[in-house]
Amino acid sequence: MFTLNINKNAASYTAALLAVTILTACSTKILSNMDVEKKAVPQKQNDPRAGVISDIKWAEDGKSLEFANSGMRYSFSIDELKTSELGKAAPKKKRKRPEKSKVAKTTLPKEHVARKPRTVEKAGRDIARPTRGRQWMTEVSHDENWFAVSKDWNVWLENDKTGEKIQVTSEGNMKFRFGTANWVYGEEISVRHGMWFSADDRYLAYYVFDERPVKDFYLLGKNSSKVTTMVPEGYSKAGDPNPIVTLEIYDRKTKTKKRLDVGEQKRDQYLYNVKLTKGTGELLFNTKDRSHHQVDVRAINFATGKIRNVVSERQDSWQDSSPRMTFLSDEQRFIWPTEKTLWKNYELRNLNGHKITTLTNGDTEVIKIVKVDEKGNQLFYTAYSDTHPLNAQLHSVGLDGKNQQRLTPLSMHYSKANISPDNKYFTAQYESIDTTPTTALYSISGKLIAVLAKGKKVENNLTELLTFKAQDGVTDLFGYLHFPADFDASKKYPLILATYGAPNTKAIYNRYRNGHWDTKKGPYLIIQVDGRGTNGRGKAFKAAAWRKLGDVEIGDSANGVKHVMKRPYVAEGKVGIHGHSYGGFMAAIAITKYSDVFDVAVNGAGPTDWEYYDSIYTESLLDTPQLNPEGYKNSRVMNYVHNLVGKPNKKLLIMHGLMDDNVHPTNAFKLIEELDHWGIPYESRFFPKGTHGFPGNSTKWAFFKKHFIDSDNDKKNK
Repeated sequence: MFTLNINKNAASYTAALLAVTILTACSTKILSNMDVEKKAVPQKQNDPRAGVISDIKWAEDGKSLEFANSGMRYSFSIDELKTSELGKAAPKKKRKRPEKSKVAKTTLPKEHVARKPRTVEKAGRDIARPTRGRQWMTEVSHDENWFAVSKDWNVWLENDKTGEKIQVTSEGNMKFRFGTANWVYGEEISVRHGMWFSADDRYLAYYVFDERPVKDFYLLGKNSSKVTTMVPEGYSKAGDPNPIVTLEIYDRKTKTKKRLDVGEQKRDQYLYNVKLTKGTGELLFNTKDRSHHQVDVRAINFATGKIRNVVSERQDSWQDSSPRMTFLSDEQRFIWPTEKTLWKNYELRNLNGHKITTLTNGDTEVIKIVKVDEKGNQLFYTAYSDTHPLNAQLHSVGLDGKNQQRLTPLSMHYSKANISPDNKYFTAQYESIDTTPTTALYSISGKLIAVLAKGKKVENNLTELLTFKAQDGVTDLFGYLHFPADFDASKKYPLILATYGAPNTKAIYNRYRNGHWDTKKGPYLIIQVDGRGTNGRGKAFKAAAWRKLGDVEIGDSANGVKHVMKRPYVAEGKVGIHGHSYGGFMAAIAITKYSDVFDVAVNGAGPTDWEYYDSIYTESLLDTPQLNPEGYKNSRVMNYVHNLVGKPNKKLLIMHGLMDDNVHPTNAFKLIEELDHWGIPYESRFFPKGTHGFPGNSTKWAFFKKHFIDSDNDKKNK
């Protein structure tokens, strides 16, 4: 092990540990580190993760709690500040995998099923679970007497007890379907259901999904068989016509149907997130315009078919598709996350369409709701509100929007907050990149009561939290630098960027890390970064990548790599990048657009031309090709291939599944065609039965080994 302190930010976080700030509504008090340790509850400290507790159970009076830690179960008395050992903790329940024999018969044609679905038992039937991007083809009524089934593109109602079968629709076909959506809806806006019973089971609502305007894309199936097959899929590409989607309601009592009018924009809007509300018995659904600027939550009256608006949210860039509605006990009021101030905050709203009050405000990003206590009139939530933008903190606010305050005291990352029943205490786990997790018990004012569990200190952390400037030269960005276990600062190491990098994602947190699994693949330094466009730092930060894919996010990533390249232990000419899907795009555009930075790239199933990808995802980030032709041009990997001419030391591996129904293999073919045009060598690996996932990990690391490790050995042997 090396003795070099590799964390350049360690000093600031060590300083934070020397004082605990107790935050209250009106005062601030400082406890020394010695005071904190005096309050610590003795625990076993056998590993760095020993500070993590689980399965917390509070006493009803809130004066004691039980928890599991390091395989044992404990109770802690707050009045006595005493821990008691209760015995071995119950083992975690293993998730049951469906038996291999339980392979479902799906109602979808076989050419639309990439893999065999498993089943789940509901109301006496074995029902097929939907695979990725697909929907449930069978729904069960609330009284469990009726099954709504979408088969052969039509909707049926079946009663196993009486044997009754009702064909609800009859004109369905592959391009005009009932009771189900398509793969793009399933993949991009999480549509998993296409039929919904009313609360009293009298009515059945279902999708009417008109795909006739949509061009079919054909994959080649059975690639390793004597005879191949054609696999068609209605797949709207960026800028191309979308399906026309609406809803229809069937009345079991009158045996009549009613097609709903969901608005004039139905040709250029998305209809999704359909769900039954308990409060009014209505059916809620979201609509979103094709430009992705506005989301409306709307409610349908089953009996009349009338539709009304519940809430609208609009952004100049892209709007979140499905802001989560957290309902209060009356099922009428709900907490709504809004970005209208360019920082995600909470509002309290009513299903009648009115806003009750603003709950949170300020230039900080809320993360998630921890607890809603209506009796105590309090909301507990987490937010990135620390001076360090990666540190999540626990907050509370009244359900009237008053007394908003931060509860957690340290400048650390807090998680797993658990509030006592009487709201007088809470437990929370805190950590930083170089501070192992500790779980502490606090009063609701933030005063430390006890340390319940503490991880063993690690002297030589194998992960450093990086801070560097974005491509704009102003914005601070963060990343990880992971070191191999036997790191020696006097040696030289290849540097590899492991990336996904897409807008609306997040990879970097100020949480304890001690290395990265990729460093076990060889003597590599692994870097990860979050560029502009990623989550957690406000809408302006996120929207910086809007309409600029292949520009902002890869430019920021390249800046992070260049920041580390200045270090003496980074080997010159040995900078790599790998990623899958969006990360594959990042790898391909990195080696072509930034060939002065990257030397070796592995593109796993990456889009290379965003006009080849689906309309929902692509247009949310790039707008349409008609409205943003420059954005599409600048994001096209093929436009930068010529930068590799005369640079035989630049190496590219392209991997793709030939049955990939997500990022179609034509993306790989188009890149290869351009490489061939310029006479640029490359390597490729195609998987005949590979979908969007394939077993290419060993191929990837063999490629890095050949160009980063074996090349040195060859030189030595010569």
